[in-house]
Amino acid sequence: MITNREEVIDKAFRVFLKMNYEKASISTLAKACGLAKTGIVYYFPHKLDLFVAVADKFFIQLQNPVNKFDQPADTLAEFIDQYVAGVSKAMNGIVSLVNDGNNPYDCCPNFYYIHFLSQVRMYYPGIRQKIEDIFSKDYEMWSTVIQRSKDKGEIRSDVDVTTTARMFRQVFYGISYEHAFLNGLDTNELKENFKYLYSLLTRK
Repeated sequence: MITNREEVIDKAFRVFLKMNYEKASISTLAKACGLAKTGIVYYFPHKLDLFVAVADKFFIQLQNPVNKFDQPADTLAEFIDQYVAGVSKAMNGIVSLVNDGNNPYDCCPNFYYIHFLSQVRMYYPGIRQKIEDIFSKDYEMWSTVIQRSKDKGEIRSDVDVTTTARMFRQVFYGISYEHAFLNGLDTNELKENFKYLYSLLTRK
């Protein structure tokens, strides 16, 4: 039997991944957590309180670059490997929770996660600012590494740092979204795409 708050959050995450927020009743959530309705209410008086706690753990904290990656590597080439490793670690953690044998829509875990994020965008109070903060930190991290690599002569001196940071991030989000509709993100392909972009930055 579930006896602590973190286990409730983890179990509720599975429910919110595959069920719209409006349809996920307290009874449904309680059943998934192995608790009576009063057990859920003990930890989270309202469904929105539980949803916010789930979003905090599996989106706000998980996707925060500070938590997702170690101190950025010194070179862009090394950072690409580091970034892909961080993405893989986060994705594998989600997959391990989502793969519970219940797949009513024959979707990969990555798609369920995108569905969850759309719910977060709609129902989490004040989420826009938090998303902007996460995106800003990620852009800043890429820009810092790219500028440093440019200063050291690793990449061409005419590289536009801001545009290049956008390109790396948009490659990541584009392939993540496309692959989510099929078998989930192929991190090897992600790395190949990053490496190709990197080769364009170093080409004389």
